[in-house]
Amino acid sequence: MAGSDGDRNAVHSDASAGALTGKGRVLGVDLGTRRVGLALTDALRIVSSPFGTFPMVSEKDLLGRLVGLCREKGVTLAVIGLPLSADGSEGPLCGRARRLAGELDAEGIPAVLQDESWSSREAEDVLRETGKKRKTSREKVDAIAASLILRDYLQAASPS
Repeated sequence: MAGSDGDRNAVHSDASAGALTGKGRVLGVDLGTRRVGLALTDALRIVSSPFGTFPMVSEKDLLGRLVGLCREKGVTLAVIGLPLSADGSEGPLCGRARRLAGELDAEGIPAVLQDESWSSREAEDVLRETGKKRKTSREKVDAIAASLILRDYLQAASPS
């Protein structure tokens, strides 16, 4: 991945730097230790919506599931949440996000990293506002967090 380790916004690989202007849907990914939240854009890449979750079995299993989903849904760009610490430094799980982005790139699916700071907390707030309890909606929190990561990327990458 090109870009400095201190970047707080999207960190683009050379292959995906202009990918937002391309065609196809964009996938948002919120990596967790038990589940992986997923979100997709519409075909025009304007709106991000929660899609669901995959169980976190192994990195190899996750890669296979993501590649299959990307091919099935016409995804041409993946946005992987980068779990930065509150001070902007890379936390212990950042390596997994970077590996996944590189593996997706190798599979022909351009991938970028997006700071995911506070996305899960914001997702919990969204559920609380709708009257849902977090304990009964853990999968929804993960999918909403992925949608928020994707929303933040789309906003940061928008030319306007």
